Amino acid sequence: MLDTYLLQLRSDDPAQRRAAIIALANSRDPAALRPLAETFKNDPDPALRELALKAGRYLRQYPREESVVEGEVAERDRDLAKKLLDAATNYHLEGDKGRAVENLGKALSLNPALHKEPFAANLVMTLTHMSVADAMPLLTHPDRRHALVEKMGGKRTVQRQAHGKGAETATWDNVAIDFLLYALVVALSLAAIFVFTLDTIRELIDTAPSATITSEDLDVFFEASAVALFVLGVFYGLYSALTLALQGAAVHVVAVYLFAGNGTLVHLYRRLVPFQTYVMLVFALLFIGLALTGSVTMFWLAVLITVVGSFAILYFVSKLVGEVYEFGAGMGCLAIFLGGVLMAVVAALGNWALGGLLSGILSGLS
Repeated sequence: MLDTYLLQLRSDDPAQRRAAIIALANSRDPAALRPLAETFKNDPDPALRELALKAGRYLRQYPREESVVEGEVAERDRDLAKKLLDAATNYHLEGDKGRAVENLGKALSLNPALHKEPFAANLVMTLTHMSVADAMPLLTHPDRRHALVEKMGGKRTVQRQAHGKGAETATWDNVAIDFLLYALVVALSLAAIFVFTLDTIRELIDTAPSATITSEDLDVFFEASAVALFVLGVFYGLYSALTLALQGAAVHVVAVYLFAGNGTLVHLYRRLVPFQTYVMLVFALLFIGLALTGSVTMFWLAVLITVVGSFAILYFVSKLVGEVYEFGAGMGCLAIFLGGVLMAVVAALGNWALGGLLSGILSGLS
């Protein structure tokens, strides 16, 4: 039966080769590892090469009779060696030979018997252009392996990848649209809150013991400044969008460079900005709904709900950050806090530098 599948692997029909790869994987026969390794190396179809890679990984889950005697290598080391071998294969597919060699060498150091497996042996020869016997001393010795990695040009900078919810749509084009929608919602919400809560604001002014303006002044301002209100809403919307972008960037810096999180800024924006847009809509509708009741008490109730809701929002944003960077909500909350500290420090330094620059210019003019 195995010979039949081997003949199918040489077929000109990709469908036949695909069926053979799947059948070899399902056979759980260790003898299929060598032809799958050859398919991974030589098949002209990239999709079938990747399928052969997955089939080889699947087969390696099952022990081989000729492998190392059980107990010579600890089970934990065998499992870790398999993971390192998979990582080496992925880096090889991505074109990062340095990291591929590093992970392959660590795998072989933990479980030298891996070199007897056709798949691993093929990867050794492909990466080093040496025989397995000649490559093993270089790969398993840390200093020699490091020298081999450097000879291949070193390890490439790791490109961070977005994972999880929203990762498939995490593009800068989508993020730009998200920010525009957020700015629009903020601007319209501000205008709507002012318009629909005008009567409540007038009542607050009339009942305030030390109000500096009257409700008549407010009416004159509203009637004469509709354009100004529109401009104010647009400005506040753009300002809010810029502030949110800076906050996200600060959180990203903390999450990646301080907590070693595995996530991207574009993915964070793709999750954070729509969430904040929904929050803004909810709070705007809440204020408008309560204000339409015409009760000052209901207005203060909206303020109280806003304060309490802020803690719920902090939790959900912390959880969101934890998901994007693949650490928990607790670390996400800490990243948000430290991101705020980072923004405060940068703002203080910016003000100090700007003040010094202006002082220098004024001194030069005088």
